[in-house]
Amino acid sequence: HNTPLNRRTLRPMVIFSIFFVLGVWVLQKQAALPDFAWAWLLCGFPLTMLISTKPPSLRLARTVLIAVFACGLGFYHAAWQAEQRLAITLPDEWQGRNIDVIGVVAELPHIGGQGLHFSFDVEQVLTRVPGQKFFVPQASVPPHLYLSTHNDPKTIPLAMHAGERWRLTLRLKQPHGSSNPHGSDFEVWALENNVRAIGYVHPKGNNVRIDALADGFAYRIETWREAVRDKFNATLAHAPYTGVLNALTIGDQSSIPMSQWQVFTRTGVNHLMSIS
Repeated sequence: HNTPLNRRTLRPMVIFSIFFVLGVWVLQKQAALPDFAWAWLLCGFPLTMLISTKPPSLRLARTVLIAVFACGLGFYHAAWQAEQRLAITLPDEWQGRNIDVIGVVAELPHIGGQGLHFSFDVEQVLTRVPGQKFFVPQASVPPHLYLSTHNDPKTIPLAMHAGERWRLTLRLKQPHGSSNPHGSDFEVWALENNVRAIGYVHPKGNNVRIDALADGFAYRIETWREAVRDKFNATLAHAPYTGVLNALTIGDQSSIPMSQWQVFTRTGVNHLMSIS
C-alpha cells in the first residue's frame, strides 16, 4: 500500500541501493585498489539515520549523507572483494616449474586446438622439498586453475572427464592477457571465474586417474552435462546444428564452431544466442 510510512521507509532504501551500485561501478574504473585507511571514515555515517526528516533542509542533508555512505560502502566493499581475490596468486618462483597435484576436473572439458581445456580444483599439492625425507609441500598453488592438455605423438592422449579425480604434473603461470580495444579481456575473465593460475598438463608427467567421480553435487551436474553432450554428438554425428543444441541444452557455447558464431554476429543474433 502506498502509505506515507511506506514511502518514508522505501525512499532511503532505494537511494542506498542505487548509490551502493554506483560505488561498485566507480571501483571498477580504478587502475589500482584504494588505500583502506580512508574506509574508517564510513563508520560515522550510520549515525545519519538518526537525523530528523524535519525540516526539509535536514531531510535533504540526510538524503545526501545516505547517498555518500552507500556509495563509499559499495566502493570499499568491491575493493575488499578484489583484494581478497587478488591475494590468491601463483608465486613468481613457481611459474614454469613442474608441480605435482591431486584434484578434480571441475567443469565440462572442452576440445580445442591440440587437446582439452578444463577447470581444475586443486585438493592437494604433492611437490616435495628437495633433499627432505618427509612429505613437506612447498609449492603454493591457487585452489582453482584453468588447464589444457597438449597431444604428444609420443604419448597416449589423456582422456579426462568432468568429475574425475586426477594426479597431474602441471606447469603453471599467472593469468595474463592482451589489452586490445574491442577484444576479449582474458584477465577479467580469469578474475570473474576465480582462476588465479593457468597452465598445461605435462605430457611426460605422472598423470594418473585416481577416482572416476569425486564427491560433490556440483561435480555430479558436470558429469550429467558431459553425458548429454556425448549423446548429442554420437546421435547427430556431424550435423551442423549439433553445437547449437548443445549450447541451448547444457550451456556449452564452445560446441558452436567459430564459423557459425561469425554468422550469428553478422546477422545480429549472437547476443540472443548467448543469453539463450
